Amino acid sequence: MSTMREGGLRVGHFQSVPWIPFYVGSEDWPMRRVPCMSSTVLAMADAGLLDATPMATVDWLARGEPWPRLGGLGLAYRQRAGSVLLFSPRPIHELDGADIAICDETATSLRVLHAILAGKYGLRIGRWRRGLTADPSMPRLLIQDQAVEEAARGRFPHVHDLGREWWEWQGTPVVSAIWVHRRDLADDALEPLRAGLAASLSRYAAQPDLAIERHCARHGVASPPAALRALLGNFEFELGEAAEAGIRRMAQVLPTTVPLQA
Repeated sequence: MSTMREGGLRVGHFQSVPWIPFYVGSEDWPMRRVPCMSSTVLAMADAGLLDATPMATVDWLARGEPWPRLGGLGLAYRQRAGSVLLFSPRPIHELDGADIAICDETATSLRVLHAILAGKYGLRIGRWRRGLTADPSMPRLLIQDQAVEEAARGRFPHVHDLGREWWEWQGTPVVSAIWVHRRDLADDALEPLRAGLAASLSRYAAQPDLAIERHCARHGVASPPAALRALLGNFEFELGEAAEAGIRRMAQVLPTTVPLQA
């Protein structure tokens, strides 16, 4: 059983707004934060670059055995996400066979949208194009900070929240990612991370505005802090039974792979 890599535990660090509550004060953790995002975590984990991290739920469902969950921590949203959005010049039911651009960060949300288009609306799936285009006629799936910024611009007449679309169809939250760790880590090696995450969540609960303001200043986020606090209110960070039911439903409904076109 491994205890600790040289240089300390390597912890995946998601730097977008929905993850703020997990990292309040994390600059003082006795661990090394490794910047990453949903679409890169699996490759980084396979390459041995991470010891513990949030992992996209779809990746964990496919590769979970070597990566046990770290308690019941994760990121879930029900009825409304506010930052997982399909922007389109046409209503969603008119996107039969349409090409859709997707941002680089997305992993779980891509498969959620694929399932919604095919299963809820009965649409043929066009090509998923990784990388955003300036063409305003192409629908696009954006998540996290990019979704918030695009929504503020108001350029698209139709904005579909995947949390609402999924809830209306399946009646469960969407769990976009869960905290996991390497199976070969000794339990005592994880204690500093467990303590750090618990302290971060407590600090956020006590002073959310301060945590958001510091994050915005550090990462150059232009959105008003009050709007971001409202956005964060859509998320659950300590997953309850409804979120667990959501994970089980996602395992049944979501496609295991989605082909992408550069």
